[in-house]
Amino acid sequence: MATAKSKSAKKRAVNGSKKGAAKAAPARAASGQLNKNTIRVRMYRIGFGDCFLVSLPIRGEDSKSDYKHILVDCGVHGRGDIKTMEQAIDNIAKVTGKKLAVVIGSHAHQDHISGFGKFAEKFAEFDIDEVWLPWAMDKNNKVANRFVKKQAALVSQLEDHFHALAARGAPVENGALEAVENLRGNEKAIELLRMGFGVNATVRYMTAGDKLKDPARIQGLSVRVLGPPTSEEFLSQMDPPAGQHYLRLVNGNVEPADSAPIFANKWTAQANAIGVPRLSLDDMQTLKERAEFPLDDLAFALTKVTNNTSLVVLLVFRGQYLLFPGDAEYGNWRWWLEQDDSGDILSRISFYKVSHHGSFNGTPKSAVEKMSEGRFGAMVSTQSAPWKSIPKPELMTALNLRAQKRIVRSDWISVDSAPAPLPGSMPVEPPRLPKGFSKGSIWVDYFINL
Repeated sequence: MATAKSKSAKKRAVNGSKKGAAKAAPARAASGQLNKNTIRVRMYRIGFGDCFLVSLPIRGEDSKSDYKHILVDCGVHGRGDIKTMEQAIDNIAKVTGKKLAVVIGSHAHQDHISGFGKFAEKFAEFDIDEVWLPWAMDKNNKVANRFVKKQAALVSQLEDHFHALAARGAPVENGALEAVENLRGNEKAIELLRMGFGVNATVRYMTAGDKLKDPARIQGLSVRVLGPPTSEEFLSQMDPPAGQHYLRLVNGNVEPADSAPIFANKWTAQANAIGVPRLSLDDMQTLKERAEFPLDDLAFALTKVTNNTSLVVLLVFRGQYLLFPGDAEYGNWRWWLEQDDSGDILSRISFYKVSHHGSFNGTPKSAVEKMSEGRFGAMVSTQSAPWKSIPKPELMTALNLRAQKRIVRSDWISVDSAPAPLPGSMPVEPPRLPKGFSKGSIWVDYFINL
């Protein structure tokens, strides 16, 4: 299902990678310097959001190395913004000489792509070869368009609902409004990504099962797209059951959940209107049970659906496996975990970008258990604002044990006025970073020897 808009506006075929690749070598932590035998992954602390720069050494004829750079996401949630995004982009420009082989926009959430829109003028100065997006962001895809329209309508109605509750002083579940806001204000970033930033970059829309060989002229790089899938079962998570979320029962009467109308006018009728049937006792009981499902849950359901459209990219370079799953939640993970070679992939992982900022539903337990102990390093871009429940201590503890304490959090980087890890957060910051990691002013680097 992947499509690619080339520089001549024509679609290009995607090459498949060869099966039976050699077993990946364990990740060997490097000394902290970028050289011809070192991969560097740089995680920026920009608040609650993701911004990662992968630098791959490309051998030259004179035994020296140039580098190809892949930028994975660049966004921050409006309520988790610590105001370091511009500094991060300036550093990316300096490190790369304003040349990016690939820009990946994992999915359409503010905390992953907002920087592309807010700092569009800066990105317009970059030389960018390719942009990789999930199929769900392709405006020429009918299924994706239907998905986006449904989501936009529900988001608008939910915002009205939550604002009406706030005006009345009624409580809103912690984080529900923030979840809805994460779906808003991304139109400019999405459009810029779709048009290749206006710098004539090739744009690829990708889906689970796609494979690339030497993309963007990165010799020696193989890419497997593990998600998102396109199954109707997966997409059906977008549609909440009819009538389940918007009504409540008060003294035997059906009333709106708040003063802001949730249903469109065409669905509204007076209680005694002609042609409106009287509800049976069974219908009333069913409605009562469904009315107990709060609108807050719908807000979280919508953000989960978008997370499940995340581009899950496996980068394989000179025997090292780097996994970037965006914010993939269980629906996305399940598709490829059920494939025959999922255990083999996870056992080879050299680097893992922790999914969904360390949320409890971001990395399935079965995936953690299939990662080989001590073979990989991990990074999680996270902080306690706007969601105090993220990252989940139990998940972070399990990952830290599996990685043998080679996992680093972005909120270990001290930034003025930025939230520090909460008491009880895991893992606890060590006196010194694990071997292979080094800290900059607003970033942490992880080096892998080849």
